[in-house]
Amino acid sequence: MKKVSILTPCYNGALFIHRLLDSILVQTYPNIEMFVINDGSMDNSEEIVKSYIPKFKDRGINLKCVNQPNQGQAAAINNGLKLISGDYLIWPDSDDFFASKESIAKMAAVLNEKPDFSVVRTFANLLDENTLKKVGEHGGKKYSKNKRTDLFEDCLFTTNDFWYGAGDYMIRLDVFKQTYTDMNIFVPSKYGGQNWQLMLPVLYKQKCFTIEEFLYNILVRKQSHSRGLFRSLKDVIKKNEEYEKTILVTLKRINMPTDDYENYKTNVYIKYLLNRIDILLLFGYKNDARKIFLKLKNEYKSVPFKDQVLRIRIKMLPFVNEAKKVIRGFMKK
Repeated sequence: MKKVSILTPCYNGALFIHRLLDSILVQTYPNIEMFVINDGSMDNSEEIVKSYIPKFKDRGINLKCVNQPNQGQAAAINNGLKLISGDYLIWPDSDDFFASKESIAKMAAVLNEKPDFSVVRTFANLLDENTLKKVGEHGGKKYSKNKRTDLFEDCLFTTNDFWYGAGDYMIRLDVFKQTYTDMNIFVPSKYGGQNWQLMLPVLYKQKCFTIEEFLYNILVRKQSHSRGLFRSLKDVIKKNEEYEKTILVTLKRINMPTDDYENYKTNVYIKYLLNRIDILLLFGYKNDARKIFLKLKNEYKSVPFKDQVLRIRIKMLPFVNEAKKVIRGFMKK
C-alpha cells in the first residue's frame, strides 16, 4: 500500500494544532507518516505535538516533531521534504484540519486508481476562527462552471476560480522529484509561496483530479500569516515582488521547452506589473500607477495573455476603482 506523507509547518500553533492532529488520528487510511516542523514557535506547540506521539503510535502512524529556528513556511516545508519517505505528499497548515475521516483515503484512492493523474484536490470549507461556522468555500458551486483537469496556467495566473490550499491537495512525490531532484531549492520567504513551488512542477503537463466533496477545513484567521496582513505600501509591494521571484525561480526549474518558459516568464512579468498598478491605486498613488501602465502599454502593444479579461483589465485599470477589489483579493492569498 502506498504511503502518504503529511508535512506540516507550525509556528505558534498551540491554540489550534490539536484539531489537525485529532483529525489525522481518526483517518481510515492505514499507511501514514507525519512530520511537524516546529518553526521556532515561542509557545508550547512542541509539547503539544509530542504529547500526541504515543496516540499516533497506537494507530500505527509515525509522528515526529522537528525543531528549527524561525525561517518561515517555505523553509519548513523544504527541510521536511528531506525527511519524508512516502509516495504521496499532503502538506496541511497547522491551523486547518480534515473534515472527514475518509479524506486521506479518498485522495489516495484517486492516485492509486488513476495513474493518469498526478494531483488530486478536494473542496474545502472556510471556517470562522472563533465559531468554526462556515463562511465560504473553495470549489463547490464555482467549480461546477469550470470542471478542468489541466490546471497549470490556472495555478500560475490564478484564473478560472483556482484555489490555493495545502491540505486539500495531494501530489505524487515521484513526479515532483523529477523536477526538484535535490529537494533543497525552495525560495525562502516570509511571504510564503510554498504552494506554487509544490504544485506548479506537478501540474505542468500533468492532470489534477477534483473530488467534489468538502473533505478539508480551512480556518480563516485575522492574524494568520498565510492570509497576509500587510498594511503598508512597502510591505504589499514587497510581497508582490517576492511572489514574482518565487514563481520565476520555480518556472526556471521545471523541465519545459525554452519557448514555453519565455512565454510564461513574460506573462508573469506583466501580471505582477498589473498587481503593482493595483497596489499603487489602492494606496492613492494614481500618477505612479499611470506611469507603470504607460510603460507596460509601450512595451507590450500586443499583450500576450490568452485571457481576454486581462487585456481589458490593462486598458481599464488606470481609470476605475476596481483595483481596490483586485488588490484586496491579492492580499488575502
